[in-house]
Amino acid sequence: MKTIVITGSTRGIGLGLAREFLKRGCNVMLSGRNKDTLDSALEALGSEFGSGCMFGTTCDVAVYESVQALWDAAAAKFGAIDIWINNAGVNTASVPLWELPARDISAVVSTNLTGTLFGCKVALQCMLRQGSGQIYLFEGHGSDDRKVEGLALYGATKRAVRYLCESLQLDVQGKPVQIGAISPGIVLTDLILNQLKAAPKEKREKNIKIFNILADTVETVTPWLAEQVLANTRPAARIAWLTPSKVMGRFLTAGFKKRNLFKDMSFE
Repeated sequence: MKTIVITGSTRGIGLGLAREFLKRGCNVMLSGRNKDTLDSALEALGSEFGSGCMFGTTCDVAVYESVQALWDAAAAKFGAIDIWINNAGVNTASVPLWELPARDISAVVSTNLTGTLFGCKVALQCMLRQGSGQIYLFEGHGSDDRKVEGLALYGATKRAVRYLCESLQLDVQGKPVQIGAISPGIVLTDLILNQLKAAPKEKREKNIKIFNILADTVETVTPWLAEQVLANTRPAARIAWLTPSKVMGRFLTAGFKKRNLFKDMSFE
């Protein structure tokens, strides 16, 4: 039975992964900044799986001591930690950098980049001491160096995360800890839905057309991701859902495979 810690696991992909790992018999440590949201997630999962295989604590990944406390709480509850997943991430409205408040810029950098750095530092220190472990970093738009208007801030943090991941993979060569990347593709979480709500109607409609071709729901993506993470034994693995061949296939079949992921949603 593996023990897994997931940052930012009270909603979205993080919560979806927690559910899938629990389905597969793992111990899971949940975390999030908001206690009410954390309690709701624990209650929902507890009703499905019981409380013995899960635990949770509030954690602000932008605060080093909070990240260390997350590890300590998980280790006290479950013992050795097999997998640490740096999932916590935030975004802003899709607007040019100069239109963003300074506090929003700080929040995105602190969570997406500093939080991932802190998560890797804590997990690496502790896994090296325990003699084993796997750490995963979450990629996102910008990780592959593609640029999109209005996503300079978010994309810069995710590009940095890929550099961090590849650099750490070099640093841990010959050591008993593996560093990997998870690329979930385009997943309909609050990050995307809030961006769509804030976008002008014309831009929103254009994005919805693309998302209906390329995006997927949490319930579609997370079972596959969980299976791949649990099965992986390779160092420097990159677990990618939306591969270039899958993108090509989606566009080639878009004309006769109509998808409407937003049919029950209102953006007005």
